[in-house]
Amino acid sequence: MTEHTWILDPSSGGLVVEGLSAEEASALAGDLLPAARELSCARPPLVAELPPPAATNRCGLNLRVASIYHGSVIEGPGRRSVVQLQGCPIRCAGCVVPETHDPAGGVPLSIGHIVQTVLDRVGEPRDGVTVLGGEPFAQPRGLFALLRALKARRVHTTVYSGYTLAALTRRLEPEVREALRLTDLLIDGPYVAGLSDGAGEWRGSRNQRLVVHPTVSDSCKTR
Repeated sequence: MTEHTWILDPSSGGLVVEGLSAEEASALAGDLLPAARELSCARPPLVAELPPPAATNRCGLNLRVASIYHGSVIEGPGRRSVVQLQGCPIRCAGCVVPETHDPAGGVPLSIGHIVQTVLDRVGEPRDGVTVLGGEPFAQPRGLFALLRALKARRVHTTVYSGYTLAALTRRLEPEVREALRLTDLLIDGPYVAGLSDGAGEWRGSRNQRLVVHPTVSDSCKTR
């Protein structure tokens, strides 16, 4: 029997169903609820927010950002605020957000402004912050700075990467290892469209892993 997970958002009344297609969900509850829409990692249920380009730091470190949004229940444990970074050298076939691939797209924003936008929204329920892409490790210095600022405020961090943990640990940039050290949950590996069915919680495809505290040996830390 196929397992279905129903997640009711008490703050908005929104309902997320895992394990059903939009057509199946509409057929099951279409007489009670509005028409269903497909959701996936990096494709938010609501219109994403993007701070104005004027919020850049011309003298300091910026990250190129595709979007910032809140209230995600499909991109890490609990309810998440999400920073979606711009630029991806991996460009998985079937990616649902190909508009995030261009490294020149999005908006350059200062680390301080990103943190303020993500955390200072009054009354926003939040169990942590998720960083995804694009490919977050395509901007390792900025990613490290963002995670450092979030952990200084004791925020739980989830990071998605199309690279495997093994590939990331082979990278020479010290910021990559420091970013991993500040990551509470890494969801690693490329999106494989043929493995998307039955991927499980928070994953886009079955090959991806949930790696808790990825700087620790992952022999008994993955799910």
